[in-house]
Formats: sequence, C-alpha cells, structure tokens
Amino acid sequence: MIEQIEIKADKDKISGYINKFEKGLLQVPAFQRDFVWTNEKKLDLFDSIKKGYPIGSVLLWQPFFEKEEFYDDFSGDKLGSYPIPERSSNSFFILDGFQRLSTLLGCLLHPNKAKQKGIIRDEKEWLKEFNIIYNLKEEQFEINRNFKEFFQIPIYKLVDGKEFFQFQKNLFDDEEINSKYIERYEEISLIFQNYELPNINVYGGSITEAIDIFQRLNSTGAPITTDWVINARAMGKDINFRLGDKIDNLLENELTNYNFQNIKRLVILQCITNSFGGVYFDQISKNNNKKLEVLVDKPEFIPVTEKTFLAIEKAVKFLFEELIVLDAKYIPYNNQVIFITDFFNKIDLPTKKQIHELKKWFWITSYSNYFTIYNLSKQRIAYNKFQDFILNENENPIFYDSNDKFETLEFPDKIEMGSVRKKTLALFMTNYSVNKSQILQGESLIADNISNVKSYKLFKDQNSSENTIYVVEKYNSTNNFSKAIKDLSFMLLKENKGKFNEYFINEEMREEYEKANINGVLEIRKGLIVKAERSFVESLEIYYNEPFPFF
Repeated sequence: MIEQIEIKADKDKISGYINKFEKGLLQVPAFQRDFVWTNEKKLDLFDSIKKGYPIGSVLLWQPFFEKEEFYDDFSGDKLGSYPIPERSSNSFFILDGFQRLSTLLGCLLHPNKAKQKGIIRDEKEWLKEFNIIYNLKEEQFEINRNFKEFFQIPIYKLVDGKEFFQFQKNLFDDEEINSKYIERYEEISLIFQNYELPNINVYGGSITEAIDIFQRLNSTGAPITTDWVINARAMGKDINFRLGDKIDNLLENELTNYNFQNIKRLVILQCITNSFGGVYFDQISKNNNKKLEVLVDKPEFIPVTEKTFLAIEKAVKFLFEELIVLDAKYIPYNNQVIFITDFFNKIDLPTKKQIHELKKWFWITSYSNYFTIYNLSKQRIAYNKFQDFILNENENPIFYDSNDKFETLEFPDKIEMGSVRKKTLALFMTNYSVNKSQILQGESLIADNISNVKSYKLFKDQNSSENTIYVVEKYNSTNNFSKAIKDLSFMLLKENKGKFNEYFINEEMREEYEKANINGVLEIRKGLIVKAERSFVESLEIYYNEPFPFF
C-alpha cells in the first residue's frame, strides 16, 4: 500500500522557529552535511532580512517511521552550535534550509534563556561561527571582534522584546544620542520580530519520496549536490548506513596516512559509480545526478559501496608505496585513481606482473596526456581496454588509436600543480630520488616510514624546474633536512663530493658553483634531468620532446 503524502505551504516568524527548536519540533537528519557557510554568507542573510528581502523557503519533513529507534538513528545532534532537544512526536526534519536555519538559530537563540531550558551551546563553535552583532552606529551587521561598545548589540537580543527595554534603561544619560540609538534599535528589532520565513511541510512518505519532492520544488533554486542526494537516498535504504560519515571516515582516517585526505569527495562518488560496471561518466554527468540515484536504489548498492571503500584504500596505498605519489595533489589525473580503484575492486591479490603493468600504465597515461588527447568515445574504448587487462594480465591495458605513438609535452619551465606535465615531472624526480633509473623495477616504500615529499629550491631566488628538488621525508629520521633551511645549495659544496646524485647533483655542477656560476649549475642540472627523464620516457615507447633550445 502506498502511503499518502501531504504537502502544505506555511510560514512562521523567526521567533516561531526558535520556539519549535526549543520544544524539539525541529530536528536535523543525520545525513545533512556540516555547517559550511562563510561569514560573508551569514552577514548577507541578516542584511537581506533587514532590507525585507526574501531568503527562500525551508523544506520540512514529518516522517512516520514504524519503530521509535528509526527516529533515533535518523536524527542528528546539533543545530547552530546548540544540541538538539529531545524529539517531540510531531517534530519535523530539515531537508532543505539547514545552512540558513543553522545561522538563524545559532545567532538568534538567546543563550541565557536556552540555558534555562537545558540547551547549552558549544561555546567554542558559537564564538567561531555565530558571534554576530548589529552595529547601531554604522547600521550594519558585523562579526564580533571583541568590541564592547554600547551600540554593538548581540543579534540574539533583536528578537527579544525585553532586551529592548533593558537597552533603553541603560541609556538615560545622553538623551540626544540615546534617542537616535533607541530608535535604530527599535526599528531593527521590529524587523526581526516580524520577519516571516516560508516553509513547505511534507507529511509522510519515505525519504526517497521526500527527496523527490524536494528536487521538484527546488528545480529553479540552488543546485542539489550529488553528495547530498546519494547520502540521503542511501540512508533511506538502511537507517544505519550513512554514506556521508563513511566518506568522512575514509578521508579523515584511512587516507590521511597517505596524504590523500584532500582528494575531492566527487572522486569517491565516481569510484563508487564506476564499481557498477561501465565507465563512470556514462552513468552520471556533471549536471544530472538521476543516473546515480538509480544506482543507489539497487539492492547491492551498500555492499558494493563498502567494497569500493576498501578498494580505494588499496589504490591509494599502491599509489603511495609503489608509485611514490606521496600526496593527492601530485596525481596527474583523477581518472587514474578511479581506474586503479576499479582494478583493486576486482583483483584481491595482484601478481607481480599485474603490479608492474599497472605501474607502467600509470606512467604512460601521465606522460602521454592519455585522458586529455582522447574524446569520450575513445575514453570508453580505453576503459574497456583496461578491463581486458584486469581479466587477463597478458592484455595491454593501454589503448592506442590507429597505432599512433604517444609523445610528451615539452619540458616545463617551472613546476606547478596545475598541469599534468608538471605534476608528472615532479613525480619522476621524486621517484628518481628513491630508485634512480630503476623506477619500474625499484623498491617500493612503506607508508608507515614515510611522512611526505617536500619541495626545496637549490638556490632560494630561482623558480625554474631545474632549480627544484623533491625530497622524500621519513618519520623520525635524522636524514631529513632542517625545517629552517632556505635552500639546498650546500649540496654543491666540495665536502659533499660524491653525494646527492639522486637529486641530479654532480661534480661538474660543483665546479661551476665554485666559480659562482649559478646559471651554469642550473644548465647542467637541467641537462641531467632531461637525459634521465628522456631515457625513462623512451623506455615506455613514448616520444620525448626535448626543451628547445637546449644546451
């Protein structure tokens, strides 16, 4: 039997929302993301209210769960730095408007009155996020920077009529000044006391149906993120499965050891999507999450997702230890993470040959601009070619279009993280520092021993590629360079003869350094890097474009 859904449009004053919150009538579903609004957005919200502008409506849902524990598992624990009071039987969950209501309640709920009702705010969070005042002198909202002038009013006093009388009582000395500020206080206070915020109340139905309604009603509003929708729908399948928390745990705990905690959440979702067969961009487009929602509704969604999280961990561990990608920012393509995750999702115990071929695939796709030179139709072929390799280690995982030979872009003038070629050069130099010319065959690292990779300058005032040195830093190692060091020019001292050749330092450079010929030193080092990189690239059967002119 299909449960009937009822939808009603309504509105309430800000004080009404505050009263509902205090009575437990406003709840937050656990799948809601954290509060993320900037100070600018908060101030804009209050300025809009002051000017009488609409700030949109909020969508509230009153579900009818069969068991009481469903409500407990479904409920979040905080709104606007305040703990959410115990749920009432007729409470509503905030589906849309969480950021706005967090701001309104966090800033406008009177802390002393809330405390009397046992609702005690998180002081640290409140001071950081919700400590906003209204400046009667400038007639504007401001973030409180510990100003204590009488005309700076904490805005939670604006919705409380008693606070206005207290303000009048405190300003009897200077009638001319007092009259101006009292008038301004009364004006802004009345605006906030009378301002009405529309709401759309949904009664009954499942979380999936409630989200469908939300999407229809929000069709002309702000875009709904894929993360939000998939998180909510997944929780609708299993009240104990909270995708947002799972992704948080993956990023903040499992991937932090590999410095991959800053990888985009979208990449995680794309890895999950890819795990259902077929390349991810065929299943979800940037502006349409409908196809992904279909995947969420599949009965196998949760077990497939759980397995994918494990595969992502394996993929990142492989990138870190085998390819010496020691930070997510050095990944040339997000597609490489997605494809490698797919590999470990389907291969539990890779052979040595598979690992070798996967490493080779990574370098070829990086140096050839593999995911840039092919259009989507050819990327699909490339994906299928990679799938053939997963099924049969003797298959070549690389797709060549009409037997064309790949070639590199030219040697970059300087290394920055906005370019595939520049990231790849940084990775090559890092790998060379560990394994020299045996990059594909050399030793792997152990994540527990490695901290990160640090970029240094040979000479502090130069910013070229040949002046950049990448050093793998280890935990609790005496070999790490001092944090106070400004450059690595000490490597060129005669006393270090025979050392640091893994960083492309040789005796000829030391001779030029003795002559104070900095340009000569860098010219020689560039030649060493180019020679080594060309040798490696050509071993991958890729044409190497040398820098021109090259001396």
